[in-house]
Amino acid sequence: MVRLCRYLPLAVLLLCSCTDSTPPQTSDDQDRSSSSTGSSPSTSAAETVTVEIKSWEDTQALIASHKGKVVIVDLWSTSCEPCMREFPNLVALHKKFGTDKIACISVACDYEGLDDEPPASKKPQVLEFLKATGASFQNILLSDPDIEIWEKIKLAAIPAVYVYGPDGKQAQRFDNDAGEYGDEGFTYKDHVVPLVESLLPENEKTGQ
Repeated sequence: MVRLCRYLPLAVLLLCSCTDSTPPQTSDDQDRSSSSTGSSPSTSAAETVTVEIKSWEDTQALIASHKGKVVIVDLWSTSCEPCMREFPNLVALHKKFGTDKIACISVACDYEGLDDEPPASKKPQVLEFLKATGASFQNILLSDPDIEIWEKIKLAAIPAVYVYGPDGKQAQRFDNDAGEYGDEGFTYKDHVVPLVESLLPENEKTGQ
């Protein structure tokens, strides 16, 4: 539950993903890499990751704009450990099926409604995590306070994942408000991905 991990530092959560046994490149290594690929050594997948500040209402319009595809909307926060633990599986889903078949949208619920901490103040920490996971799809940072949104959509706590069919209608919302997924909660592997695949045309279920 997000309330239990509100103050858990982002750096601790990212420790595993940031650990790399590969020796750092020297300037010579970078020069060779640049000349062989024809690109700047500073160019990376992380640089294609962006996040926009939008209201919940605008986010609904964005979801509707993807009618014809299976749409996966992940509600998460940098203060929610279970959210961040499952998030890489959303990235993997996006990579597997591509943008022709599905649309992935992440919705960060980091803004708490405090006057001295506006939504823009949350953007650096949200973007840091998104870049670390390679989330190169559409990323939203809500401008609405988290509690207001959860009350509006009748959600007790995040993580939560909405899945919409190609017809634009909500197929299912995954959450653990009723405890049906046990202490560990729902997962992409066991719950979200099978539903997504069931909504795809038969000849597109294997991914790219």
